[in-house]
Formats: sequence, structure tokens, C-alpha cells
Amino acid sequence: MASNPKPRVAIGGPKQGRIDMANVLGAFGLKRWGTASSAPNFGFDSNPPFRIASGYGTAIYYGDLVRMNNSATGFVEQWANGDGSTATKILVGVFLGCRYNSLSQKKSVWNNYWPGSDANGDVEAFVCADPNSLWVAQAGGTSAATQTTIGQTVDVKASPTGSTTTGISGMLLDTANAGTSNVFPLKIVNLVTTPPGANGTDLTTANNYVIVAFNNQQYKALLGV
Repeated sequence: MASNPKPRVAIGGPKQGRIDMANVLGAFGLKRWGTASSAPNFGFDSNPPFRIASGYGTAIYYGDLVRMNNSATGFVEQWANGDGSTATKILVGVFLGCRYNSLSQKKSVWNNYWPGSDANGDVEAFVCADPNSLWVAQAGGTSAATQTTIGQTVDVKASPTGSTTTGISGMLLDTANAGTSNVFPLKIVNLVTTPPGANGTDLTTANNYVIVAFNNQQYKALLGV
């Protein structure tokens, strides 16, 4: 049996004395962090639900980004790979579950993800669209997101897809292509460094955790620095 890797001890700077392990890839989409406005966060659980068209066949997972569909019908859809490079694809917010009349169960059901079918009629989608909300996400790519990425805008990778077992998103940040684009949906505002030694807090290896805010979103459109 292979032995566990020896923890690395960081030397110098603010990390002196910390024992860090390399970050482990385990995407979860976007997870609530807080708000840039004063508490309480008025955007969570207070907006009327958005809608998913009953015939929309793509699964949407808890923590996925969503946008308005291409047909200007007012329905939301999952954010797809490449949407961040298109000025007309504007972020609505983060998907936090849904409610619909189930064809198979013959009743109204709550689900933390939309499976892509089984609805009799349109689906109520609960989306946090608070323009001041802050979120934690995992950086994708082969290197860590560093101090120099703070202030840059970033798109997401819509793959790997989420889990049908847990309903949790698999979206990662496309930090390798972070920059100053005004059409990217998110902006990096900070790095996660605590608790020491926890997954995602090692700033020297790939897949660390960062804090993001909405950028090109229906309530605001900003630029990276």
C-alpha cells in the first residue's frame, strides 16, 4: 500500500509555520460566501422564482450559473461553455434549486437540481440574482489562481457536469483565461486562505478556492482591472 504524501511546510511570509497539502480537484460550482452589501443579504430567498421551460432538456445543478435563453422568452438556461465570450449571453445568477409538478410522481416536488425532464408545465427556478452577492468557486487549470488574478474577470467551465446523485454543480472557474473582458460573467475579488491546511487554501498548487462577484450580470456590467 502506498504511503500518504508528506505534508509540505511553507517557509517565509504570512504562511510560515503552516502545513499545507496540495489542493484536490472537486468542483462544486458556486457556493454561498456572503455579500458585499450590508447584512442581511437581501437577495437570497427573496426574489420571485424564475422559470425553466418544461421542454428544456439540459440538467441544471445546484451552484450552476444560469442565463436567459437565446429566444428572448424569459426562461433561464444553464450557462454553457463559451457563453462568456459572447456579449449577448448575460448572467442572471446562481441556481439554487427548483419546484415542478412531476409527471412520474404525480405531485409537486422540490429538487436541488433540474434533471432535464419530468415536469408537467414550466419549472420554478430559484436563482440568487443579488448583484452584491459573493461566492466561492474552485479554480480550474494547471496552476493556482494567485494574488495577481484579483480584480480580473473570469468565465466558467461548464464541464465536468454536475452529479445526479447529489445534484451539486461541477462548474469550475476558467482562471487560465482570466483577464479584463467586460463580457465575462464573474470577477475575482479575493482568495481563500483559511482554515490553514484545508483543501483549496494552498496558493502554490492548482485548483485553489477563490471568491468571486457577479460582473456581466443583468443588474450590472463591469470590467476587470
